Amino acid sequence: MDSLAARLAQVPAATECGQWQRHVGVRHVHQALDGRAGKGRWGTPHGFPVLYLGRPRESVVVEAYRHLVDPLEFDSPSERETFLDNLIPRVLVTCAVDVTGLLDLRTAFGRAQAGLTPQDLTSATTDAGASARCQNVAQVAHQLNRHGIIAPAATELGETLALFMDLLPNAERPQRSRADEAWHRLPADPRGDTRHLRAVR
Repeated sequence: MDSLAARLAQVPAATECGQWQRHVGVRHVHQALDGRAGKGRWGTPHGFPVLYLGRPRESVVVEAYRHLVDPLEFDSPSERETFLDNLIPRVLVTCAVDVTGLLDLRTAFGRAQAGLTPQDLTSATTDAGASARCQNVAQVAHQLNRHGIIAPAATELGETLALFMDLLPNAERPQRSRADEAWHRLPADPRGDTRHLRAVR
């Protein structure tokens, strides 16, 4: 019986060179490209440090809404607007990436070997089952000394790059490539401002 490790080992290692972005709270801007161990699609609080990057910009904006706004319930559009006005300011960080050794889940072959469906990769942040399946794949990829994972973004608007910072060679660590963009308020939601309003009755 073949194991997940054996299947993932058959996926050719991918490289990526280009511009990627992420959003962070202003208080964490100096550690924006360090990565951290925490609960996420590709990491756990007691696991290895993961740096999440995305592209294009619209995908990163939607990711901010998915984590900071979508899980909440609002009585009215005005209450939602008040919440957005009072969010702690955030920063959009742009970096240059030139990495090797990635597990590529953008292909049907890569996803089949990983045992993941497109629905697993685009599930809501509250879907514990999908998160567990993705985290398991990340743990095995880490054991295989892959430098990270490149996959379709959960936003369905682009791609996600999750880098395993403890395995990434120093020469491949992302570097800021342009001035940070301050977000005193989240940019407009590319999906529409009210489509995801959940009114309480």
